[in-house]
Amino acid sequence: MSNNFLQWVGWVSGPLGVLWAVFEYYRRLKLEHILKTLTQSYPGDVAKIEESCTWAFNHSRGGLNDCVKMPDCPEKSSVLEHLNLATADSAAAARMCHVLFNQLMVFQQAQFGTRIIIHAEKDNLDLTKAEIKSRTVIP
Repeated sequence: MSNNFLQWVGWVSGPLGVLWAVFEYYRRLKLEHILKTLTQSYPGDVAKIEESCTWAFNHSRGGLNDCVKMPDCPEKSSVLEHLNLATADSAAAARMCHVLFNQLMVFQQAQFGTRIIIHAEKDNLDLTKAEIKSRTVIP
């Protein structure tokens, strides 16, 4: 009797194990596809943010230059201080976006062996243009 029971358990657990392995394989494959898509789209988003930070830097620097030319008044010192901080913060944010962009590209290269950027404006963004140009340079 116990022999029949063990055979029955073997017949049931064998196909169930195979089905579970197939299920796990496709689940991991789907997760890998999602990860690959994310790592290919995030660099373009970061490049767009970097572009906005660069614009913010240029605008705050322009405001700082205009404020310096204004006649002295009690509020001028405070305005200059805030514009100076905004200029420095926007420049730092742009640099950090550049670092993050490079880290995402290195991660993608290490994980999937690719350096693909998916973004609607990838041909117009400075970081993505530099990345694409660096791939086409022949040493």
